Amino acid sequence: MKVRAERRPYTLIGEQKILMHKTLSNYWRFLLAGIINQSQTGAVIPSQRFLIDRMIEPIPTHYRGQILELGAGTGALTQRLAVKCPRAHILACEINSVLAKSIRNSMAGAGLTDRVDVLSDAAEHVLARIAKAEIKPPEFILSGIPLGNLGRYPAVKLIEAIHRGLAPRGLYIQFQHSLIDRKKIKERFSRLRTIPVLLNLPPAFVYYALK
Repeated sequence: MKVRAERRPYTLIGEQKILMHKTLSNYWRFLLAGIINQSQTGAVIPSQRFLIDRMIEPIPTHYRGQILELGAGTGALTQRLAVKCPRAHILACEINSVLAKSIRNSMAGAGLTDRVDVLSDAAEHVLARIAKAEIKPPEFILSGIPLGNLGRYPAVKLIEAIHRGLAPRGLYIQFQHSLIDRKKIKERFSRLRTIPVLLNLPPAFVYYALK
């Protein structure tokens, strides 16, 4: 009589298990932040790799300057960008202190603290520091701030502050889940290109706005 071999259930081990735990922890933190303060996060699901790919695509891998990220969330884009541009310095701004702490821990675990600084502050305050010459104007500003949740006047003010803060011929990269603020950005920047990211959940649009 043949004895059927017992099938062992598949289990995650080592790095896979750690990675899954970190991913679930990040989603949980982002979900709580989204529920508690929808105006700050704009969504309850972190941006996915399709959207991140589009956001960081225009930045050269050999770039050596400073990059400002506004609304860093869980730091998924921050870490991908740091890996893609190993010579760049990234200033990640996240107003939510819980998420900012999580990003710092992630950057420390990845050995990126020498190239990534995390500020738990409002984007307006960080941009004001650029205007005061406390921070060098970056050539790239990436933003995940939900402009549509801010209201017309605060959104316009933020877009204008981003425009002022960018270095000459700098690029502002913004994502949204609608086209509601496209006209506001187009009115302020010399050139604007809009790219749909339909595979993201929920679908999104990425704006490339040239100063």
